[in-house]
Amino acid sequence: MSNRIDIKNLKVAEFLSEETVAFSASLYWDGKKVGEASNDGHGGANRILLLGKSGKWDRELMDEMAKEAETHTWTYEGLTEPHSLDSYISQLVEDKQEEKFLKKECRKNTLFRIPGKTYKDGEYDCFRSYYSLGLRDWLIKQHGKDVLILNESIN
Repeated sequence: MSNRIDIKNLKVAEFLSEETVAFSASLYWDGKKVGEASNDGHGGANRILLLGKSGKWDRELMDEMAKEAETHTWTYEGLTEPHSLDSYISQLVEDKQEEKFLKKECRKNTLFRIPGKTYKDGEYDCFRSYYSLGLRDWLIKQHGKDVLILNESIN
């Protein structure tokens, strides 16, 4: 399923984050900027501002994006539910934050997963060394060709 909703230009203010993540981001629909999303970090819903071609708030676009968000799900305590537009934007923020963190970690470390071992979301084994082809070959020799090396797939 293609991702029609995206965020870019994410700025997180961790020092302001209390109950929720304080952030601002540009909101995109089918690759085109359509508005802004933000949260002040004190709890509550995200602020979503969608502007149509006229420069005014676009209710039809909001409804269309909400329907798209509902096609994505989240799971908590074994229950799977459809996202609202608000919760989906929060998920995108979380995903972008994790991606940024992992990219930073991969600059100086080699992150990998061993086949057959169970991992939580975002969890990897870590070799505290720069990634290299020699290290890649060693990991394959130790854990088999199905070892997943995050450094090879993260941009």
